[in-house]
Amino acid sequence: MGASNDSPGIVMGSRVAGKLRSRPMIRPLIVNLLSTVQLSRLTHAFAAVANLWFIILWSREVGLEHPMAASIAESPLWIALTLASILGVGLSTYGGALNDVFDANRDTTFAPNRPIPSGRISAQTAATIGFASLLSALLVAAVLDPTVLLVTLFCAAAILFYNAVAKYVPGIGLFTLGVVYASEMLILNLGLRFVWPIMLVVAHAMIVQAAAYRLEQKRPRLKVLTIVGMIVGFAAICVFLLWQTHEKGWLWDPAFAWYGLIWPLAAAVLFLISSVHKVRFASSPAFAAEKLQRYGSLWIGVYGICWLLGTGLYADAAILAALVGVAILWMMIVRDLGAWIEQPIGYRW
Repeated sequence: MGASNDSPGIVMGSRVAGKLRSRPMIRPLIVNLLSTVQLSRLTHAFAAVANLWFIILWSREVGLEHPMAASIAESPLWIALTLASILGVGLSTYGGALNDVFDANRDTTFAPNRPIPSGRISAQTAATIGFASLLSALLVAAVLDPTVLLVTLFCAAAILFYNAVAKYVPGIGLFTLGVVYASEMLILNLGLRFVWPIMLVVAHAMIVQAAAYRLEQKRPRLKVLTIVGMIVGFAAICVFLLWQTHEKGWLWDPAFAWYGLIWPLAAAVLFLISSVHKVRFASSPAFAAEKLQRYGSLWIGVYGICWLLGTGLYADAAILAALVGVAILWMMIVRDLGAWIEQPIGYRW
């Protein structure tokens, strides 16, 4: 057999050159994907999906609960959960895109690594992503039921009002955020009788946002009057929820035993303890605020698991726990990819 004319050095050099040619093609794809994830705040979308999944699992299993639309209640569970996922991700991505478009100028100074100020995504592209996400959510809602579409439109309007106006006035912003979460959980079952899980999620979201606002030292500062307004706003949401529940016959669902409260209350205490620890050892107040919001969104799914466990719906709790597990894994992947993207030029692909 004849010997090859290629020396080992030439062969090795060609292999390295091939890898170097392929890496610049791979990196932009990952950067674009991560930028879209950052824009949509997909980690926060798990909270919206978890809320919708909880409502489906609860309403289908608890016989005394107000029934959902037939298109949801009678569909195979995997179809109902899939449609709910599209609806939740669509609304969350819509809200995230709105936030970045409205805050593009501010982020240039305070968050230059965000997709728009960093130049990875244009404002027009962000607006297109947000509009397309809203359309996908509305399309799913229209397919499910006219009432679902109506509540989805109300939730979308509340998200728009929050990002365009309310978030710049802390008292109004916190109340509007509570309205967003409450309406989101009522999308698939407007007549929900057991509204205590909604009240817990609303309180959790408002407190986490208020704490993050304070950690970020935004202006105007949180004042005592703002906190009082937040409490009054939360009370107003609770009064509305309990009033519409009272009209249907009871304030507490007999399917849920009082001792079942141990699960969600324990989850709330655990979140408080872990949040204090994370904030205390964070590298900066801004990073602490980011971690608090990220883990606060994740914890909303944990509350749903606890309510299902308190009712003895262990299989349904396992389904929701699987979603939370995927959210944790996704959060780790996004964190590692973000660190990789921000490496010095010499270490980049």
